[in-house]
Amino acid sequence: MGTQAVSYAAGKKGAMPKWVWVLIGFGIVAVAGGIYLWLFGVQTGMTLITRYKFGKAPEVWKTPVALTDLSVSNVPHKRVSYFGYELELPWDDVDEQKEKIVNTIHVTYFHSGNGFWFSTFPPKEFVNGIMKEDKLSPEAFRQLWGDEAFQSDYGFQCRMLGVTPRDISPFMPRNRAAAESMLLLIKALAIPRAESGIFSFQVPGFRGFQFENPKERPFRISDHLYSNDGGIDLIFMLKLDGAAPNISQPEINRVIQSVHKVPSSHAN
Repeated sequence: MGTQAVSYAAGKKGAMPKWVWVLIGFGIVAVAGGIYLWLFGVQTGMTLITRYKFGKAPEVWKTPVALTDLSVSNVPHKRVSYFGYELELPWDDVDEQKEKIVNTIHVTYFHSGNGFWFSTFPPKEFVNGIMKEDKLSPEAFRQLWGDEAFQSDYGFQCRMLGVTPRDISPFMPRNRAAAESMLLLIKALAIPRAESGIFSFQVPGFRGFQFENPKERPFRISDHLYSNDGGIDLIFMLKLDGAAPNISQPEINRVIQSVHKVPSSHAN
């Protein structure tokens, strides 16, 4: 009996106090947390900020899908030419007294109340603008987003529109997390309203993207067309008073599929 008591007392004497185990636990957590923050802290912060910042920006969470309705309207149309390009407008009620021209922007209004914006831009205008604004060299730009994004505005748009907040992860490389976060910020600031979707298309001479689905009757539908010679912005503006006729996808297709460059001697 005395031997057992001595052994029990020795065991109790050798046991560490509970507070020591608590400190050891805190120490392990602190070391593990420090390692995590060292390896993934920046990425985790970017992930949380990205999810919070763009939580109420539906356009940033969307990526392009192929435009499926390629039908072309056969209603009466008006052939026009702006800044070296010729195209067909599937509406013949142009209100010529309200037409406006500013630099490379031509705005057409219709008696229905709807409107149409046509403007042009030179090759790589967007890419060059980003490099100038952020003071990036071509090498730095390529390191951030790749060669294809540097080659053309279309290539950059493909890269930019393809990223969403879901692509930012705490476990991705730190430099990639920074590059993707920058791209998301540019996307949020640059793209038109696109709550009903972003669509990609290819027509003779151009590749591009459409922002908004006309079936949802948005107040504005934007189409960006890109070619080696530069690009074109088309904006279809719908008067939302219930009286103006809707703008359909076949009507938009009539415009984007008819756009072509004309010799300078024939340009208005």
